[in-house]
Amino acid sequence: MVVGRVAAARASAALCTLMVALFGFGLQQWTDGFEVWTFEGRRQVDLDAGRLRAADAALIGSDGRALALWGGGPEVYLVDWIYTRCPGICSALGSEFQRLQAELARAPGPVRLVSISFDVEHDRPAVLARRAAELQADPARWVFAVPASDTDAARLLRSLGVVVVPDGSGGYAHNGAIHLLDGAGRLRGLYGYAAWPRALAAARRLAAGAH
Repeated sequence: MVVGRVAAARASAALCTLMVALFGFGLQQWTDGFEVWTFEGRRQVDLDAGRLRAADAALIGSDGRALALWGGGPEVYLVDWIYTRCPGICSALGSEFQRLQAELARAPGPVRLVSISFDVEHDRPAVLARRAAELQADPARWVFAVPASDTDAARLLRSLGVVVVPDGSGGYAHNGAIHLLDGAGRLRGLYGYAAWPRALAAARRLAAGAH
């Protein structure tokens, strides 16, 4: 009886040791050798390694038509993630995208602005069209889109490391960065919304190098 209890205790201890080791290994992999502890830090590591690329997800434009982006052409894209009921960061992003649009009008090129809503249920094309009109978005330079389904939204968000979390009040907490994507949909840079001049300069450099 005593021998059995000892054996059971040893087996339990061995199992615990194995579980701790596996958890430690997984944590080391996720945190890049225990050096990265935030989602944004993890995303920056993935960005630097070239691992983030927009998934092939169906998008619908504010005109109700399918929208094809990052198909391998010469365009580069400055993308923000929004939802039209957002009371905070989305308004700031809208203002910065207006500034970006004005700069692009002064010096046209293959840089396109894209605002994508992740609020699939609410932000249908007509709602996006109203928001585009409010911001005086020129569709030749700035388009609004929404994924065709929740599945498309989840796939696209996950592929670019964008975190969207319900805030408990009917809204969302989400990444507020400007995303620079090349013509193939690879994420090439992340910029705070107030750093739009740097984002634009990087987009123009990327576009020039693509020719």
